[in-house]
Amino acid sequence: MDFSLKLKQNMKLILTQDMKLSMNVLEMSSSNLKELIEKEVNKNPMLEIVYSPRSNNHSSDEEAPSPLDFVSKEESLFDFLEEQLSYLKLSKKFRDICYYIINNLDDRGYLSISKNEIKKTFKLSTSDLKEIFNIIYSLEPHGIGAENLKDCLKIQLTIKDKKDPILFSLIDNYLEDLGAKKFDFIAENLNISIDRVKSYLALIQTLDPIPARGYFIGNKTKYIIPEAKVEIVNKELKVTLNEEAFPKIKLSSSDISDKTNYQNALNLIKAIEKRYATLEKILKLLIVKQSEFFFFGKEHLKTLTLKDIASELNLHISTISRAIKEKFIETPQGVIEIKSLFIVSSESIIIKKLIEEFIHNENKYSPLSDEKLSYLLKNKGFSVARRTVAKYRDELGILSTRERKIKLY
Repeated sequence: MDFSLKLKQNMKLILTQDMKLSMNVLEMSSSNLKELIEKEVNKNPMLEIVYSPRSNNHSSDEEAPSPLDFVSKEESLFDFLEEQLSYLKLSKKFRDICYYIINNLDDRGYLSISKNEIKKTFKLSTSDLKEIFNIIYSLEPHGIGAENLKDCLKIQLTIKDKKDPILFSLIDNYLEDLGAKKFDFIAENLNISIDRVKSYLALIQTLDPIPARGYFIGNKTKYIIPEAKVEIVNKELKVTLNEEAFPKIKLSSSDISDKTNYQNALNLIKAIEKRYATLEKILKLLIVKQSEFFFFGKEHLKTLTLKDIASELNLHISTISRAIKEKFIETPQGVIEIKSLFIVSSESIIIKKLIEEFIHNENKYSPLSDEKLSYLLKNKGFSVARRTVAKYRDELGILSTRERKIKLY
């Protein structure tokens, strides 16, 4: 009975290790997977690399060059955040949701999806959602997971224990005025001294508006190796996985006397095969769901969430999130990040397009304010708050009204 219990415990441990390897391989970019394969081949005699026919043209002393050798190796923000999460005592549910969140950060480290979508996707209570984001906000660099610049600044101030209601009100309502140094105006509206306004400015200037600055994020890769190619063949979309993205491996021997190395080799091969199969299933469904994008461009993207794809493929949302992490595909519309095909609301694409058009056609000596843009959008049938307009404008990389204005002198 005692022996049986120990046997079950060991089997459970092996299963957990297998699952962990499979999940790690699934979320790896091609460059990271290439490094893992080379490392495992060097230390495991049961593994060997299978070179493609093209590689056979090289002598045994000359290693075939790989485009991945030229991928810039910067510190990954995602790896840094995941490492911090690994030290925290979290439930599996909370840990999975935290991983999901950090895989949905943009170049600045801001949240690229809404909190409401996260709440609905994982069926969270308001208190659970708040607790999860408190975990995210505790991670370094501070400000990660913010919804916008104002949120980012307030998160950093909270971490510094500077929860001043007047300061928070200044950030929420007068940040642009502060940038324009309208100290008199701010002081009068907040009923504080000009010196206090200036002290607030000095404090805000110690904060980082772009917490992801200095960290490598997927779409900043200098040389991108697409995981697959989507092309139009006879007016139909076809997906072809890029089999040259990383070296192929196989068992070097069927001798299983070295059981540990044999099992490790087998597990790695299976994990890579599963990665291929999962990615292929996702991409084949994506070209159906977003077919108009591949033919006509980004204006034709439709609303699509990870949950939609997960439900149809009978996979967990976290599996989809891992599978598309830091992965790119070559398409008729150029090389794109797979996650860009997931749209919380296709309406936001139309709204952003209209904002771009309004600003392109504006009087450069009297540019449109966010309030005016909100009014113009309402006339087009879109009820969008001023704050949301500011958020979309920021995401488009368009400067504020004051910064866009051409001065007459």
